[in-house]
Amino acid sequence: MKRIFLLAAICLQTYMLQAQCNDWNWPEDKAKAEEKNVLYTDAVRNDNFTAAQKPHMWLLQNAPKLNTSIYINGEKIYKGLIDATDDETRKAALVDSLMLIYDMRIENCGEEAEVTARKAYQFYVYNIRQKDKLKEVLTHFDKAYELNGNDIPYYMHVPYMSAVVYNKKYLDNLTDMEILERYDKIMEAVDFQINEGGKYVDKLEDYKSKIDGLLVSVIDVDCDFVRANLAPKFKENPTDLKLAKKIFAFMLNGKCTDDPLWLEAGQVIQEKEPTYGLAKNLGIKFKDSDKTKAEKYFNLALSLTEDPSQKSDMYIQLGSLKSGGAALELYQKALSVDPNNKDAYNAMGYAISQSYNSCKQGKDPVEDRGVFLLAYDFFSQAGNSRMMNSMKEQFPSTEEIFTFNHEKGQKITVDCWGRSTTIRSRD
Repeated sequence: MKRIFLLAAICLQTYMLQAQCNDWNWPEDKAKAEEKNVLYTDAVRNDNFTAAQKPHMWLLQNAPKLNTSIYINGEKIYKGLIDATDDETRKAALVDSLMLIYDMRIENCGEEAEVTARKAYQFYVYNIRQKDKLKEVLTHFDKAYELNGNDIPYYMHVPYMSAVVYNKKYLDNLTDMEILERYDKIMEAVDFQINEGGKYVDKLEDYKSKIDGLLVSVIDVDCDFVRANLAPKFKENPTDLKLAKKIFAFMLNGKCTDDPLWLEAGQVIQEKEPTYGLAKNLGIKFKDSDKTKAEKYFNLALSLTEDPSQKSDMYIQLGSLKSGGAALELYQKALSVDPNNKDAYNAMGYAISQSYNSCKQGKDPVEDRGVFLLAYDFFSQAGNSRMMNSMKEQFPSTEEIFTFNHEKGQKITVDCWGRSTTIRSRD
């Protein structure tokens, strides 16, 4: 069927990409061009897009470098005409004309990256449900992201991932790795834009979960997938930060953080982009298997934060790797930076309560049970009533206090810890 609109017949002349249309570049017949410009802009101002079309087309044909405004308004004209019709054939012709508007703007005015992004998004809007257009939708997005990088408009991320999913579901034309490559490109841009700040941060944070949901709708990215598809690549290039991030995130989501591969990926990320949170988690992971590494990462986390609560937590973690006075000293440091940290008092209480066998002399049960009296004091400061009751059950009896020449309320020094407490009985 012969289309009503003649834009497809316009022969696009090749101009250098650096050509700009910021100024007014009137053609030889300036009077007629001014007349056409007034006619179409008045029509656009009144939302009369049908009336705007003919004079606007004259300008495209006779003064394609007149000014960027003819392309900005051209977008308005054809989007308005598309929205106003229910005729699918007519709509298809109008969409083609809108795409030509973008092409002509690039050819005549440059701005390739920005305009390619706009074209990709509009092509998606009007064609995403057309199976025969899905491949082309994806091609437009690929090019837009290639040209714009992390500066791609924020509203492109979810549509791009949706286009990936539609291509996989309805055309089955993408491998799992090709899907992951695009996912990685999108998420890199999202994270960059979040770090840049601005008014769209909340939306971008929300987009991340949506994009993750779209990914897992077409790929079962479980730990077995990571081991089979990503581990070999990581083995070949163990310093690849992007790959390490993917492995780390997917295995974290798959709840297989005990896998050595997850730890290897985490260490690469921490080395290249150190953060408090990751250093802390790596330290916790190494606590049972490699105390030297655990201490290294807890100290690193300590150096990466100025937050009193976080510093206090790291002193507690470091203390848990020590024993005796060394542990107590670290717990005291935890309290010195955050006096309200009840976990530090609890940590002190547990450390002291577990030292009975190593501290007792076997001569005086009251003095030997002083560790429980002292532990009770710390659990009391932590507000830990369960452990307070547990410690009280281990206090000396009234008979023991009398027999070994002590008195209730008397001060007693727990030599093993170099601290004093008050004698109390369990009965």
